[in-house]
Amino acid sequence: MSFSKLKGKHRFKLIDQLRGTSILKVLDELRMQQFLSSDELNNIRETRLNEIFQLAKSTTNFYSDINSYEDLEVLAKNKIMSQYPDFFSNSYNKKLFKKTTGGSTGEPFTYYTTSELQSYLWAGIILSWEVAGYKLGEKVAFFAGSSLIKQGIKHKLFYKLLNADLLYASPLNDEVMQAYAKQIQKNKTTIIYGYAHAINALADYLLRHPQGGFPHLKAVVCTAELLTDVARQNMEKAFAVKVFNQYGCNEAGISAYECEHSNMHIINTRAAYEIDDNGSLISTDLSNKGFIMMKYDITDIIEFSDKKCDCNRGFPVISKMVGRLNDVVVDMENNVLHASFFGIFFSKDDFIKQFQIIFDNTSIEVNIHSNKDENYFSEKYLPLLRKHSKFENYILTMNSPFVDASNSKHKEVVDNRKIA
Repeated sequence: MSFSKLKGKHRFKLIDQLRGTSILKVLDELRMQQFLSSDELNNIRETRLNEIFQLAKSTTNFYSDINSYEDLEVLAKNKIMSQYPDFFSNSYNKKLFKKTTGGSTGEPFTYYTTSELQSYLWAGIILSWEVAGYKLGEKVAFFAGSSLIKQGIKHKLFYKLLNADLLYASPLNDEVMQAYAKQIQKNKTTIIYGYAHAINALADYLLRHPQGGFPHLKAVVCTAELLTDVARQNMEKAFAVKVFNQYGCNEAGISAYECEHSNMHIINTRAAYEIDDNGSLISTDLSNKGFIMMKYDITDIIEFSDKKCDCNRGFPVISKMVGRLNDVVVDMENNVLHASFFGIFFSKDDFIKQFQIIFDNTSIEVNIHSNKDENYFSEKYLPLLRKHSKFENYILTMNSPFVDASNSKHKEVVDNRKIA
């Protein structure tokens, strides 16, 4: 083993020792599992699912009267929040970690994780980096907000051991962009990991102000937001490296990563998942034995493919990631349009880099980021909105600053209604 690899592995050994995790062990497990056959992966998942169901039935109040996994109801966040104590396993005697997330909907949700769950979380992320060329211990830049970058002394030590620089997704002006570009060059960053809209903003800056290249950069890995084809192409042009996608929902045990053949693979040994009639992803985290949530409704609209990927990975392939079911537009007559309605139309338009829908009680505004002439979008999409929704005012805005969530994520739908 080379010195650089040894140094990197020791970093993660120290992380595991200090945090009580087993990231290296789980990473080795996932490296092996990804090339197993579908039948082998299904057997692993079914074994783990049976174990978590039996544990939940015998050690939690919520599941004590359930006879089979098939009898379980689909869990929404409000159900969990109204019955928190009933989801704790009375046999789990290790430390639980409280987590709060607003997600894309902005609705605060608190759940509890374990060191085992954290191990699977980070092993899945690192696996996505390794597909992109990363080696343990190499320099990584996190370009994101509070959903990825946490505060506190313990987290600072973690990022230090991870060899990660922190680039904040707000503000994103030219002065900040210039400083970030120089930092990526100076620190020999190999992977940029973070929000698609923030990294794409840096790409736009670089195309306007070339920096002489990034010789040490191996790839860009986007997460936490939908990655459009236009944004991907823009980033690949600016950074001169391949852009990969990574997707996760930690409270539901979901982790997926893009392979060399541009297919998204979901790690189906960590979660048992299904798709409901609305196309929403339902999942059971198989690694959380302390706070058990089975058949949890993520509200992400996902489509899967039956095809076998040429990379020979057995993990199932996600064919399409449409958006959040809970991101909705409600018009003056209380008709509802899901964010997926806009995502399906706009994702097929090669001229749209990114978009945002802002609505209130009487108006709807579409903010599109593109170099294309405004008339093109006005003639194509405003009649579509008028056809499918009822508002007094229909507004098209070009290249205005987006309204971001509190954690600096990009929100595709912003609800400004005043509700009595």
